[in-house]
Amino acid sequence: MRGVTTQNLRLVSGLVLFAFAATHFLNHAVGLFSLEAMDEVQEWRLAVTRSWPGMVVLGAALLTHVVLALAKTLRRGTLRLPAWELAQLATGLAIPFLLLPHIIDTHVANALFGVQDSYLYALAWLWPAGAWTQSVLLLLVWSHACLGLHYWLKFDAWYQLTKPLWVVLAVAIPMAALMGFVVSGRFVAALLADPAMAERMRSVTHWPDVAEAAWLALYEIAARIGFAIVLAAVAVGVAFRQFNMLAAPKIAISYAGGEKIQSAVGPTLLEISRNHGLMHVAECGGRARCGLCRVRIDEGHESLAPPDGAERATLAPFNPTGNVRLACQIRPTAPLVVTRLVSPGTEPVTAAVSDGGFDAGTRRPLCLLYVHLREFDAIARDRLPYDLVFLMNEFFGAVGQAVEGHSGRVDHFLGDAVLAVFGEQRGLEQGCKDAVDAARALDLALDRVNEKVAAEIGRPMQASMGMHAGELVLGRVAFGQSARIAVLGVGADLPARLAAVAYQKSWQLALSMEVARSAGLNDAAAFHRAVLAAKGEAGAAIELVGVVRCRDIATGAMAELPTSTP
Repeated sequence: MRGVTTQNLRLVSGLVLFAFAATHFLNHAVGLFSLEAMDEVQEWRLAVTRSWPGMVVLGAALLTHVVLALAKTLRRGTLRLPAWELAQLATGLAIPFLLLPHIIDTHVANALFGVQDSYLYALAWLWPAGAWTQSVLLLLVWSHACLGLHYWLKFDAWYQLTKPLWVVLAVAIPMAALMGFVVSGRFVAALLADPAMAERMRSVTHWPDVAEAAWLALYEIAARIGFAIVLAAVAVGVAFRQFNMLAAPKIAISYAGGEKIQSAVGPTLLEISRNHGLMHVAECGGRARCGLCRVRIDEGHESLAPPDGAERATLAPFNPTGNVRLACQIRPTAPLVVTRLVSPGTEPVTAAVSDGGFDAGTRRPLCLLYVHLREFDAIARDRLPYDLVFLMNEFFGAVGQAVEGHSGRVDHFLGDAVLAVFGEQRGLEQGCKDAVDAARALDLALDRVNEKVAAEIGRPMQASMGMHAGELVLGRVAFGQSARIAVLGVGADLPARLAAVAYQKSWQLALSMEVARSAGLNDAAAFHRAVLAAKGEAGAAIELVGVVRCRDIATGAMAELPTSTP
């Protein structure tokens, strides 16, 4: 349970209440068989819940759960919440208005006036006038509990594996309870249609007389008014807190990617993000369970309070450095610069493909750059899906910026690799120079990427690149409504083969001699010469140049380089 915290007290009290509600609803379901069976099961249940230990535990759980839930609502820095959190909040606030009268009509009536609140009494009291109210109460309680349980357990592998079973039970139990309530309620109503039977029932259950019924009605009104006053006080507190945050001095929160916002001290970083409409991944309701709201504190880490046990336990599997925190747990008190380590999901963007001569295909002299992420298996192994997506987005983002910043176009992604095209608009010679400049820019950009992610993955991200130029086919490839311009033809696979040579030789870039000459590479000390063997009987060997670090490339006239064969 990660220690005694208000969150864990709220969870434990909720589990106690859920156990009571689930057994109570299953008791309702027994009404499908007989009223006598309902009362027999109830005797066993009341032996626990009406005992002094049972009443103390149940009463403490109810009071703790309600008080902590209201305190959390009062402390919230924003009401911009996901739909499931709003639903849980709304159902939680509605339940007491329906539950308190039911408690008074049963438990309080038993304690004060000696009413035997068996199922016979409860059904006679509720059916048919209170049937709808009681059914709504049942559904509200069950929905509230199931939402809380689901978002507590959804991150556990065993729950995901057995989730179909829990879905069936989550639907079957309230349905059976409602059917049992209806069947037994109609039976009791038919039974009491006989005046003699009704009088006997009143005598057996010690039915409240007129004065006692008036007192019970007064208690119900007082309970509802009292809870309404509490809610009103909480609402005033929330409004006052929001007003104070608007008027209070602000601190600056800067996010990697350019967003910069001003916020008052008090809310968590996750609440600050939501309050300003910034996407921030989080699925546990700010309870330090999912770990999706992880951020790296680039500046201002020393101003934050140290992580508590729950935050440390959630962050432990990710092997973070000391400045990685959960946005739902930190409350900034000074300016921060942060990087969100799990990228928000985005909708795919479909670009229209023009017809400019590509439907039939066209030959173009092009330069292709293939960029492959080294040691991808080691990076991806045992990593959570959203972590892997974040890492690959960082890598692909660096590649895309380097390519597009030098007049190139990303042709397609290949899992852990990218193929880019140069020279479509500027000609082959300039395209080769642009491709070399893009490779140099990517080498430098990887330094910035590794500042963000190297500590997370335990190794720097490194790329192996291959570059080749030649006459290739550009054509529109389509299936159904998906279409794109693709590079086709003999030689389209050569950049990938050259990248493989670069990986084997521990180079960063292997480029064909055609590209090297067109780009005017001249620093012999930085280069190596090799030959790529022919592929197939009809192929020809490819002379290539190896570059250890692309940042060392200078352009000019080609120098004579030593030759070796891989």
